[in-house]
Amino acid sequence: MPFSITEQERDQGKVTAEKLAAIVHDVETIGYAVVSDLVTPATCQLLAEAILEDVAEVRALATPTRHETNTGQGHLQLGLRRRAPYVRADLIANPLIEHIVSAVLGANAWLGFYNGNVNLPGSVHQPLHYDRPFSWRTQEEAEQDGQRWPPPTTTLSCSVALTEITEDNGATEIYPGTHLETEVTKWPLGERVSKHPELIEKWQPPARMPIPAGGICFRDPRMWHRGVPNPSDQVRPMIALTYHSARCLSWRGRMLRRLPEADKQACTEDQALKVLDDGTLADGRLVFDDDVSSVFAIPSPHGINRNVRFVSSPERVNHFLDAHERGGARVVTASQLSPRE
Repeated sequence: MPFSITEQERDQGKVTAEKLAAIVHDVETIGYAVVSDLVTPATCQLLAEAILEDVAEVRALATPTRHETNTGQGHLQLGLRRRAPYVRADLIANPLIEHIVSAVLGANAWLGFYNGNVNLPGSVHQPLHYDRPFSWRTQEEAEQDGQRWPPPTTTLSCSVALTEITEDNGATEIYPGTHLETEVTKWPLGERVSKHPELIEKWQPPARMPIPAGGICFRDPRMWHRGVPNPSDQVRPMIALTYHSARCLSWRGRMLRRLPEADKQACTEDQALKVLDDGTLADGRLVFDDDVSSVFAIPSPHGINRNVRFVSSPERVNHFLDAHERGGARVVTASQLSPRE
């Protein structure tokens, strides 16, 4: 059963200590925790309708998206509108969400990903996979850094249900506990879980990840999971927010222990800087239109770095393009926002 939020918690902007400890315990031990009633029905309806409109535009191209080609037909990583009125305080600046994030990841965690995760009718099974590697690759490495083994996560995925997510509309298949499977630390980069049937058998049977509308599944992204067919005739819209520990200095949220001291100091002094894939430093913030800056300006009582910058006219953000690139969307000057390049 999901954890529920009381009116007193909502008024105070924080989860009770006992409940917070239970949520963190579930994330640490089974790999996830579902919390209901975090996002208002009005926000869910507005964003769900926007996603459905954007899905129609993407589908009008009549070609699979890059994400579908890589993972499975009918599963879309869909950029979210980054302008008013679609950037909502009860999602992006919600103190209850940020309280849970800070409890799992520690002080000064930062937002690194803001995107749509859509399962279409007629979709297929994705390959079984995990989203993030272990930040410490050996027990010795972890212990030298004062960490337990298996080590804690340095990233937290937040799957936001805009409508009720059930097995009837393609709730994600999950393998609880696999976020602690240290055999994966010995695999080469890009190794498929499917190449290790003995480990899949070890963690059988899988479960599903239902989430009530307005609820969030807080998930250790190392837990094995996959998108499954959506047997309904309705699009299943979901939003993915991903937060990273303050120690993660890569724009992708990776731990970097061999970073030159000068670069490490620069990142400490300027939190906008992140290490790119080529090893250089650059602005690693997410980009939004400036008409939503007031939403991000709401103080975070739990010390979350929302990690954003803003563009103003004549520039604007085309959320359809470059959802997986630095900034999470493309800055353009075109008047029409379109999924076409």
